[in-house]
Amino acid sequence: MGITVIGITHPGHAGALPGGTTVLVLADDGTHADEFLDTDFRAHQLVVRAHGRGSAFFAVADKALELGASRVLFGDFRDGAPDLATEEDPVLVLDSPRLIAFNASFAGRMCAWPRPASAYGDGLDTWLTGNAAKAGLRVVQPACPGIH
Repeated sequence: MGITVIGITHPGHAGALPGGTTVLVLADDGTHADEFLDTDFRAHQLVVRAHGRGSAFFAVADKALELGASRVLFGDFRDGAPDLATEEDPVLVLDSPRLIAFNASFAGRMCAWPRPASAYGDGLDTWLTGNAAKAGLRVVQPACPGIH
């Protein structure tokens, strides 16, 4: 397995990290940057500026593409990072609002999709699932059995 990028919006959202190379990315407006950087999470740590869930997601996703991540997990991982999005075929795991996960194949497709202003706000989940459906990509929603 290659690099796993885990995006969080608060230092308290980081739990047990997966094995291998992990980059923990805090996406916030600077409020928690010092606390995050002063904490040893036993992972590479980066801070990206973001305001709101959608912009935080895109900041983390863009950083993951830049780093060549094999998978990206975004959300609240106080219970530990799940073993998701490890397949080679493009997959999006959407357990909103707690978790969004995708692999490098999905990221490669996602980076070509236009990003409307609504995706930076409350429309992120709709943007992700709508574009994935148009592209015929697999979407897994653990909280909604039968939607795949």
